Amino acid sequence: MLSRYYTHVIRIKASCYFLLFLLSILLCFADILQAADFAGTYRTPAADVPIRGKVTDQTTGGPLPGVSVTIKGTGKGTSTDESGNFSMTAPENATLQFTIVNYGPIEIKVNKSGIINVTLSWPETSLDEVVVIGYGQQKKVNVIGSVATISNKEILASPVGVVSNALAGRLPGLIAQQPQGEPGADEASLLIRGVGTLGNSSPLVIIDGVEGRDMNALNATDIESISILKDASAAIYGARAANGVILITTKRGKLGKPIVSYSFYTGLSTPTWLPKMTDAATYAQMIRELQTYDGIPEANLRYKPEDIEKYKSGQFPWTHPNTDWNKVTLNKFSHTSNHNLTVNGGNESVTYYGSFGYFNSDGLYKSDATDFKRFNLKLNVNVKLNKYLNLGLDLNEIQENRIGSPNPREDIFNVINQARPTDYAYFPNGLQATGSFGIGYHPALMASFAYGFNDRKSFKSYNTINGTFKVPGVEGLTLSGSYSYDIDVYKRKQLKKPVEGYRFDKAAYLAAGNTGKEDGTAFLTKVTDGFTELYDSYDDAKRDLVNIKLGYVKTFNKIHNLSAFVAFESFESQGQGINAYRNWFVSDRLPYLFAGGNDNKDNNGSAYIDAREDFFGRLSYDYKEKYLFQFALRRDGSLRFSKESGRWGNFPSVLAGWIVSRENFFQVKFINFLKLKASWGKMGNDQVDPFQYLASYSFGTGGVYGTDRTYYNSLYQNVAPIHLLPGR
Repeated sequence: MLSRYYTHVIRIKASCYFLLFLLSILLCFADILQAADFAGTYRTPAADVPIRGKVTDQTTGGPLPGVSVTIKGTGKGTSTDESGNFSMTAPENATLQFTIVNYGPIEIKVNKSGIINVTLSWPETSLDEVVVIGYGQQKKVNVIGSVATISNKEILASPVGVVSNALAGRLPGLIAQQPQGEPGADEASLLIRGVGTLGNSSPLVIIDGVEGRDMNALNATDIESISILKDASAAIYGARAANGVILITTKRGKLGKPIVSYSFYTGLSTPTWLPKMTDAATYAQMIRELQTYDGIPEANLRYKPEDIEKYKSGQFPWTHPNTDWNKVTLNKFSHTSNHNLTVNGGNESVTYYGSFGYFNSDGLYKSDATDFKRFNLKLNVNVKLNKYLNLGLDLNEIQENRIGSPNPREDIFNVINQARPTDYAYFPNGLQATGSFGIGYHPALMASFAYGFNDRKSFKSYNTINGTFKVPGVEGLTLSGSYSYDIDVYKRKQLKKPVEGYRFDKAAYLAAGNTGKEDGTAFLTKVTDGFTELYDSYDDAKRDLVNIKLGYVKTFNKIHNLSAFVAFESFESQGQGINAYRNWFVSDRLPYLFAGGNDNKDNNGSAYIDAREDFFGRLSYDYKEKYLFQFALRRDGSLRFSKESGRWGNFPSVLAGWIVSRENFFQVKFINFLKLKASWGKMGNDQVDPFQYLASYSFGTGGVYGTDRTYYNSLYQNVAPIHLLPGR
C-alpha cells in the first residue's frame, strides 16, 4: 500500500516537471516572437513634410474658420484661420482629420504636393434630416416654423411603459407632468408652451395622419419619430391647433433582407418620495404635548408617560402596538418588464414591417392586487404595383388588461397617511385588525382583492389603407388618398364585497389582569363591514377618416424649390355605452348582474356623434435653400357649431425665413448656422361640448293631474342654447 502511494507521488512530480519544462519553452518562444515582431515592425520614422490648404463650406463656398486639423492617432495638429487657411507639418504617410461642430468629419491622406483643400458639409443627421410636419415632410434646414423632433433612439432611452412619459425633458416647449404612477394610469399630461385656451388645453395628437388615437397605447419600439408644432406651423390643422400639435410617425418596412430582432428589459420602480411617519412612541409624546398646550389636565391626557415607555420597548404588543402603515401596505419596489419582437425587410416591389410587443407592470401594494398588461401587434405592408401606383396597408391592434382594487388609489394613500401608529394593523396572533377607521378603511385590505376587484379591459384597432398615384406626363404631380377605420372597445367589471376583521376589547383584557404581554385572542370579536355590489359597463367608439390630397413638388434650374398641395378630409366619430348596477348578491363567487338582488338596481346609457369636413392646402417655396416662404389656408366645418353662428371657420398662416449664414458676407467665426424666421397664423379650439346651440331638456319628478288623478312625467328645459364660433 505504501509503495503504491510513493509510485503515485513520483508520477505526479514527473508530470509537474514536464509541465514546467513545456511552460518554459513556450515563454522563450513568445519572447522570440515578440522580438521578431518588434524587429519586423520597427521602421525609421517618416520625415515630416510641410502641408498647407484651405477648408470651405460646401453649400456657400465660403471659408470655414476654426476647423480642427489633426494628425490621426497623435492628437497633434492646428486649426484654420479666419480665411479658412491652415499650414502645418506631418509625416508623408499620415492621415489628416478635419472636424468642426455641426459639420461632418472627413479624413484625407497627405499627398506628395503638400497642398490639401477640403470642403465640409452639414451631416444628414442635422440639416439634411427629414422632419415630419403637418401633412408632409421637409428637410430640417428648410423648416420655417417652430418644430421640435425626437427619434426612436431618444424615445427608447427611457424605459417607460407609456410614450408620454418618455417625452419629459426631451422636446423644448413641451411640458409633461405625471400626476401618479399607478400601472396603466401613469400617463403624463402634456402641454405645449403652457395653457393656450380655456377648458381643454391638451395638444392635438396625430398618429400616422389620424387623430383620435391613443399615443400611450403605442409600443415605443414601433415609433419612428415624434414632432411637435408650436407656432403658426400648426395652423394647417385649423380649428384643433390652438394648443399645438403632436405628430407621431410609426415605423415602416425598408429595403433589404429580412431582419428579425428581439429586445427586452426588466426593472424595478420605487417611489421618488414617501412621507416619513412617526413611530408610536413619538406620536404619543406629540399628542401629550398638544393636549397639554390645550390645557387638558394630566389625569385626562390620552397617553401617560408609562404608555410612551411601553411603545418604545415593544414588549407589550397587545396593548401598545407600533405600526408603520407604509410597511404594512406597500412594497419597496414594483416590477416592470417589456418584450418586443420585430421583423423588417423588403425588395423593390414590397416592403413590410411587423412587430409584437408585451408590457407588464405591477403595483407597490404588498397584496399584489394591481397589475397591468398590454399586448401590441403591428403590421404594415407597402406594395409598388408599377412605377405610377403604390398601395399600403397599416394594422395596429392593441389590448390592455388592467386589474386592481375597487378602491381609488387616492383613498388608499389618504388612509395610509392618516392612520395612527398606535393602532393595530394585525394582532400578534396574525389576525386582521380594524385599523384606525374601521375594517372598511384598513389600507392593506383596501389595496387587496379581499375588498373585491376592478377589472378593466380595452381593445383598440387602428387600421389604414392608403395609395399614391404619380400622374403620368407631369413630373412631381401625385394624387394620394387614405381611409382609416378605428375601433375602441372598453369593458369594466367592478365588484365590492364585505371585509372581515377583529376588534380587540382592551378594557376587558386589562381587567382580566393582563399587562399587554399575554395572549389576547380570547378578547377578539369578529366584525364585518360592507356588502356585495357589482358595477358593469361597456363602451365602444368608431371613427372614420377619409383624406384625399393632390401634391406637386418640383425644382427649377436647381435653385427654385416649389412644393404645394390641396386636400380634402372628412371625419366621423360615433360611440355608445351602457352600464348597470346591482347589490345584495347571495355570493361574490358569481360576479354577474343576474345573480344580484332587485332592490336598488340601476342602469344607464350614453351615446355621442361628431363629424367634420375640412378643405386645406399649402404652398412652400425656397430659393437656393436660403430664402424660405410658406403659406397655408384651412377651412374647417364642424357640427359642434351651429349654422346660424357659422359652422365654418378659416385659418390662414404665413411663414418666412432667411438663412443668413449661407450668405457670402456672413463671416462670424463662432456662429456656424443662423436662420431668421417669422410666422403668423390663426388657429382655433373646437374642444367644446357639441350641440350647445340646441336647448337641453331633462325629466322632472312629474305630478298628478286631472279628476282621475293621473300621474304625468315632466319635461323641462335646463340649459338655454348658446352659439359659439369656430376657434373662438
